[in-house]
Amino acid sequence: MRILINALSGIGDALMFSPALALMKRHSPESNIDVAVMFKPVEDLFRNNPYVDNVYFIDFLKQSKLKSLKQTLALRKNNYDASINVYPSNRREYNMVQYLEGAKVKIAHRYLHYSKSNWDFLNSKLIQEVKDRHNVIENFELAKTVFPNIREEELGGLEIYLTPDDAAFAEKYFNDNELNRRLVVGFHAGSATFKGHINKRWSPIKYGSLARHLTERYHAKILLFGTETDVNEMIQTLGGSNVLIPETGNLMQSLALMEKCSMFVSNDSALMHMAAGLAIPQVAIFAYTNYKELHPWQNRHIIVRTELDCSPCFFNSPKPVKCIYAGKDEYKCIKLVEVIDVLEACEALIEEIPRNVEP
Repeated sequence: MRILINALSGIGDALMFSPALALMKRHSPESNIDVAVMFKPVEDLFRNNPYVDNVYFIDFLKQSKLKSLKQTLALRKNNYDASINVYPSNRREYNMVQYLEGAKVKIAHRYLHYSKSNWDFLNSKLIQEVKDRHNVIENFELAKTVFPNIREEELGGLEIYLTPDDAAFAEKYFNDNELNRRLVVGFHAGSATFKGHINKRWSPIKYGSLARHLTERYHAKILLFGTETDVNEMIQTLGGSNVLIPETGNLMQSLALMEKCSMFVSNDSALMHMAAGLAIPQVAIFAYTNYKELHPWQNRHIIVRTELDCSPCFFNSPKPVKCIYAGKDEYKCIKLVEVIDVLEACEALIEEIPRNVEP
């Protein structure tokens, strides 16, 4: 069987399909499974995945529509038996691409916030989205359409594969900066910005204060990850000399550094899911997104959030997030999370970390 996975959305969304992908290949090792992507970091994520046969990168955002159309239509020659739009893919464009690829069976979701404008009728089979069901399980339900005998309890963790070169890069960085046998805490203070998601970021001022507490109480070193240079520089300034911003050449080098961290603190972001894939104990700070659907999968974690009647309020839709409050109360779900809340979560995880670090 020839299967095409359309992982055209973000890095975290693509990663949350990886347990279903591994399960499909284990049940049918003779099947050929290809992946189509539109972001380079997603391509990097799948390049070393042993369950993937081919990765096709189509730069829909930067190249001409004609070139993208030609590359999409070229996939038809592979004569796929089935194609799957990774969850969530609640946009008309994703359904159009899947239709043009020409698989015999085209599988996607019917979303709770349904709109005829997303053209899901272009697909052959639709799986009903279920509120509060984790994204990994939503993706499993897609895969089950192709392989009805797979079972949810067989799902493993998120799959990340680093190369020996990636590991060597991280080892050198830790040696050069005398980080071995230290409590090293990774931070990701950023998030996606599309659809207004910059509003789910915890304050960099509070991250800076958290860094101060961790370095003073636990002699920790803090590594800042992500591409949000201005945010990271502010945290470094506020956090002091024990806060470092590693220079990496690509996503996989960053992940290799993350893997060596003792713990990880982040907003709800792609790097939060990657920390789960690397099995790093983590503190996840949530705002208006649904932690029941997005919590770190099969990994030790503590979620910090403000319990409000209106939260979570964001659902999978092309529409941007919109807060019911205005002024100083706008997005108060994230503003009300205090440093002490996150610090206490960090301390709970630190108590669990093996005592093989030096003060």
